[in-house]
Amino acid sequence: MTTSDPNPPIPSGPGDFEIAVICALKSEANAVEALFDKFWEDEGVRIEKAPGDVNAYTIGLIGRHNVVLTWMPRMGKSSAASVASRLRSTFDRIKLPLVVGICGGVPNATDGREILLGDVIISSGIVQYDSGRQLPTAYMPKHAPDRPNSEIQAFLNKLEGIRSRGLIQGRASDYLAELLKKEDFQDSQHPGAVEDKLYKPAYRHKHRDTSSCGICEKEKEVCNMALDSTCIELKCNEMELVSRRRLEDIKKISTTVSDKDDAALEETLKPLLHFGLVASGDTVMKSGEHRDRIADSNKEKVIAFEMEAAGVCETYRGAVVVIKGVCDYADSHKNKKWQGYAAATAAAHMKAVLEEWLPPSKPAPVAATYDKSVSYVNEVTPGSLYSDKASKTPAVSLEKARPPQVCTRGLRAWCYASKS
Repeated sequence: MTTSDPNPPIPSGPGDFEIAVICALKSEANAVEALFDKFWEDEGVRIEKAPGDVNAYTIGLIGRHNVVLTWMPRMGKSSAASVASRLRSTFDRIKLPLVVGICGGVPNATDGREILLGDVIISSGIVQYDSGRQLPTAYMPKHAPDRPNSEIQAFLNKLEGIRSRGLIQGRASDYLAELLKKEDFQDSQHPGAVEDKLYKPAYRHKHRDTSSCGICEKEKEVCNMALDSTCIELKCNEMELVSRRRLEDIKKISTTVSDKDDAALEETLKPLLHFGLVASGDTVMKSGEHRDRIADSNKEKVIAFEMEAAGVCETYRGAVVVIKGVCDYADSHKNKKWQGYAAATAAAHMKAVLEEWLPPSKPAPVAATYDKSVSYVNEVTPGSLYSDKASKTPAVSLEKARPPQVCTRGLRAWCYASKS
């Protein structure tokens, strides 16, 4: 499935790119790259980077938009800030920077709907969560959330509408199915509803047999070995799992649908789209208790945690939009089992979102002409207009001429005047 123009104009330079996608992990960038409709490098297009720009880019077409995909060297806010600054030095006309990939989700969205693994988050604002005050009963962020500018906020409001949300989820499902059929993404399939496990916030991921671990036997401490172990290895008690209606409904439907009925199974497992505040910082969130405390510390509830958007906001304040798939619940039981699928769902929704993006049209360029009735003279005369002879600046009649202006380009001033 493709939405590209069969004959798109070839970009003439970095100024023809207004959309950037920034990914921290290779799995995230691979999923985005796999949904490009055209790669400009295959057409012989090369972009000359600005001095000092050491970023790695993929340039191509998604739908009708020129898009530059930026591959980050490492995760985190600081790395993202540096990457965004260098991105702007080369691609100086970016209007919509998208941070696409995976995130940790807060189990319940602001609209009361349950957030499940594989669902997709689109940010309505970005708050830095590792800069603030930790009070005995609450966490107080130091900075107010970074909110989208008027153009992007209006766009997000439209996406959140009933019709647009339905369109995006439908198109994203098609793109997701297309992506997961590719040979390189066979390991990114949906892990199954039975693998979606949410433990109570206070139930920690630690050794249950405390006689074998002097650290885990302490109530509020966890050893490093436990942090690197699976729930199966630690024998985490599934009686501590949180029951969720939406997940139970999916499990019931999944068991009644035949394995051969792929369409029905895809419809059952279709990820939902959620809009809300995203918390960003250099700290990896692996605590259900801290997750909920920070999520509820803002007037608007935080619904996801990630590590790059706050850094990108330092360069593109008021323009950054996060589109990320939920791969864990930002608690101590998090693992990497859902990362591939979450990266795929995020990439699919990104492409569907770009189908709705329609920036203001650019004014048509004025064609430059050289008027033969005007001669170039190496002298200054009253009422003449100055220019660089070599560039053959378009002539302007004396009736419409501005007051005399001296051009300081070069060692000599060239002017042109009427032959009369």
